[in-house]
Amino acid sequence: MQNININVIFGGSFNPPTIAHYEISKAIIEEFKVNDFVFVPTSLNYGKKTLIDSKSRIEMLEIMCKHLPNCRVSDFEIKQNKYKGTYFTLEHFKGYYFVMGADNLIEIETWKHFPDVVRENKFIIFNRNHIDVESILNKETLKDYKDNFLILDNISIPNVSSSAYRETLDKGIVLNDVHEYVIKNKLYKRWFNERK
Repeated sequence: MQNININVIFGGSFNPPTIAHYEISKAIIEEFKVNDFVFVPTSLNYGKKTLIDSKSRIEMLEIMCKHLPNCRVSDFEIKQNKYKGTYFTLEHFKGYYFVMGADNLIEIETWKHFPDVVRENKFIIFNRNHIDVESILNKETLKDYKDNFLILDNISIPNVSSSAYRETLDKGIVLNDVHEYVIKNKLYKRWFNERK
């Protein structure tokens, strides 16, 4: 464990939260001294057509939080009338580290309010797809902000996705009680309708 006290936010659609989300969160909690770990599900205004209702996504995250210490769910983005970008969310959660995959780091220069979003905030990067994170951070546009990034490249992340779960309802992709919640509430209606 690194002797660093931090607060963390983990944003995403969580449609549904998978075992990959769980393992990433667990690894961060085990690696650092996390005082407050906040899941921030995105609003329906984000533009993803496959998003189910916000209430169900919050409740599934709350189920996952029961398995993780010091975790909670915030409806901060859900309450926004329109999607304003990560910079706006980080302004609200000032001083919190933002969790993201190396695949998203590749696109960070396209984010709203770049480079301010990188200069003014801190990030935890987990590696995916064997991406060379160091070479990305050494780019001219990012190298001055390298100290704002903590890299977690020693964690094993299950190769699963929310979209794969929505298509198959494979209970190995989510925590058992999240799967039970989905079945009980028939959340992904297309799947249920196709199997009638």
